[in-house]
Amino acid sequence: MEIQLPVSELKTALPGLAKIINKSSCLPALHSIRVTRSQGGSIQLQVTDLDSFAAYQFNDGKAGKSADLLVPFGPFSKTIKGCAADHHIVLIGDDIRLTLRYPLAGRHVEQALEAIDPTEFPPEPVIKTGPTELDDSFKDALHNAFECCSEDSSRIALQGAWIDVDDPKAHYVMGTDGRHLFSANSFNLDLEESLLIPNAKFLHWAGFIEDGQWKLAFQPGKDKEDKGWLQLQSDRWTFITRNPDQKIPNWRQVVPASGFAKVTMTFSEKASKFLIDVLPKLPGKDDLNSPVTLDITGRKLSVRAKDRNSEHQTSIPVEDVQIVGADMAITVNREFPLKALNWGLTVMEMTDELSPMVFSSAGKKLIATPLRTEPTPAPQVEQPQQPQPESPESQRKEETMPRKSTTPTATTTPATASPTVESNPEPQPAIRTSPTNGEVKLGEIKSSVRSVIDQIDSIKESLKTVVRQFGDVVDALRQLEKEKKTNDKEVEGVREKLRAIQSVSI
Repeated sequence: MEIQLPVSELKTALPGLAKIINKSSCLPALHSIRVTRSQGGSIQLQVTDLDSFAAYQFNDGKAGKSADLLVPFGPFSKTIKGCAADHHIVLIGDDIRLTLRYPLAGRHVEQALEAIDPTEFPPEPVIKTGPTELDDSFKDALHNAFECCSEDSSRIALQGAWIDVDDPKAHYVMGTDGRHLFSANSFNLDLEESLLIPNAKFLHWAGFIEDGQWKLAFQPGKDKEDKGWLQLQSDRWTFITRNPDQKIPNWRQVVPASGFAKVTMTFSEKASKFLIDVLPKLPGKDDLNSPVTLDITGRKLSVRAKDRNSEHQTSIPVEDVQIVGADMAITVNREFPLKALNWGLTVMEMTDELSPMVFSSAGKKLIATPLRTEPTPAPQVEQPQQPQPESPESQRKEETMPRKSTTPTATTTPATASPTVESNPEPQPAIRTSPTNGEVKLGEIKSSVRSVIDQIDSIKESLKTVVRQFGDVVDALRQLEKEKKTNDKEVEGVREKLRAIQSVSI
């Protein structure tokens, strides 16, 4: 069988297929491209990693016999990169051998490739439900939600964008990592339940995003273990992914109610461009949480920041900002206002320095958590102790009561007993009091609290690293389990063929 393919379309398709191909798998079918041609001449390229399938449909094809080949991705991709866009290549294969014929220096040469049985390729899920058309606003909302979702592999429910259809009047697209949350409404999709779209590399690829209008379809599972499949389709691409077994978080409980704000800022186009340019250049960008402080004084805004190991702060005024409300200073991760302004969310609402802030515009919201800051304690100067005059009553009590010795007391025993001395020191208090009036030194407490908070932040980062490592191990174990199941199926297929051969009588 022979399949002829134009190099121009192969150069378009291969980068997208590379987003799905599993190059590290020990199963040849998972790092191969399935090339099929129907009798009508329709040609399709398809790859899978068992959880997702991606297929590219060629524009034109010549009618002929149906064909089905598995082509190793690595050598095939390298050969295509060296071909001119106006050339054609030919795949020639059967059950024993596979050959790639391509033009080189004005001649046609042939390259032998590994022949793999096409039946080893996992079957593609069948989507029977009708698709729902999506507009460009859905694409924008989906990718905004992806930018806010979590990368923690232990929190699968946050590793993607949710389509929330609980409210029949307005469907939402939502994404969050627990520190900030994006939501967009005004969608009306033909779905009966909320869905999680995984944050797959293929969905970020420009070749799929720009390939015409998208269509969405969901095929429910057959039983409790099968949660169904989600399909996104463009003009020439079809992406099918497994529906994760997760429930949508109750994200609405963190969204502030309308009218909550005590301070509202509206950024003009000039102010937005200014902040987008300035915020990444302020000191402290590489510090933990990249903090920046927004100072509102006399209905004027300025931004300030500093490096963690420096006391010097850089402050810049921001013009053309309309402010309604009282003075306030709020510290936030600079990535949050940068995202909001880049997405056109030009209205910022706040209640106080510790409550979530909301960026909004035209049905979209970004809710961000501010950073807690501890004031630097002022140095404490101890005042010399002043002698306190004694009252006559206290003098009379002191005269009638025996005085206690402040030196250790030695006790002796008769005959051979040796003298023993009391030497058990009294425990010192964790927080010392002032020698004059017994009040706690606030400077010492604040510095101790600051050091404890720094230690807790360090422990949190260490724990996050450990959790991510555990997630990587779990993903590897799941991949091994899938590969083991596939190998078991292959072994069982070989056994069945052997039984069939043994049953043959000569």
